[in-house]
Amino acid sequence: MFVRSLAIFLCATLLVAPAVLAQAGPDDMEQDLSEGSEGHMREELGVNETTTPPIQKLLLDLDNFQPIPMKLVEANDLNATFPNRFQTALHFGMIIADGFVIVINERPQSIQNVGRALIRQSRALGVGDSITKRAASLIDLGQKGDWPKLREELIRTQADVEAAMMNLHDEELAHLISFGGWLRGFQLAANATADNYTPQRAAGLGRLDVMSYFIDRLDTLNPRLKQAALVGLLIGNMKTIYRIASQADGRPPSPSEVRDMRKLADEMVASAMSKADDNDKLLEIE
Repeated sequence: MFVRSLAIFLCATLLVAPAVLAQAGPDDMEQDLSEGSEGHMREELGVNETTTPPIQKLLLDLDNFQPIPMKLVEANDLNATFPNRFQTALHFGMIIADGFVIVINERPQSIQNVGRALIRQSRALGVGDSITKRAASLIDLGQKGDWPKLREELIRTQADVEAAMMNLHDEELAHLISFGGWLRGFQLAANATADNYTPQRAAGLGRLDVMSYFIDRLDTLNPRLKQAALVGLLIGNMKTIYRIASQADGRPPSPSEVRDMRKLADEMVASAMSKADDNDKLLEIE
């Protein structure tokens, strides 16, 4: 499902030699990244089939939610900067989620803007070198309108980010990037479903296993972060979304339930994009 797939992308991996990546297809890369010491490290960092399913499946699942509300994608401030790694990581994931939607809708200028934003954000996260090359390739392919290769490059971009995070042994940051991507994808999917409701679409929103996973990840953040208003809002809204989805009890969420989930997701994204003060305190959304 799309929502499970968006639990993801963002964690990704340079642990496979560049020459192998250049020759391997998406299925080959998925297999390579799950074996040997790389696979062991991925499990240690919580990178698994729940959190990082293959991007190629995501790109196929996106079609189930078309038309995606592009006005929401366009409203994302790609130039936004934050004085803390928490929000920077969330925003990085959101940008990649937007990139998936843009590729599906074949918008050349938009994918170029995404590539430039990824360069800026990856530098802010301290993983700029490997991501810069991939982002530059996205810009070039966007100018050429080569959408099949753009899909492949997004898969490789995911791989580079995951590897960078694992090399830094920054489990918390990797999970935050993954959560930011999932959250943005869920928001877009919930909006698309609320605008054009079908039971099939609604069923794709109710992935309790993925929701539970990210609730657990947020609950295990360090105590200082958990005291922040933003983090409290994210945890609270996630638990409410989970409760709504679980109440469906095997049936697709109803139109009213989907609207409730959309409202909660919209609030989470808006709060994640809010400004922090000079002391790096995450403020409540105004």
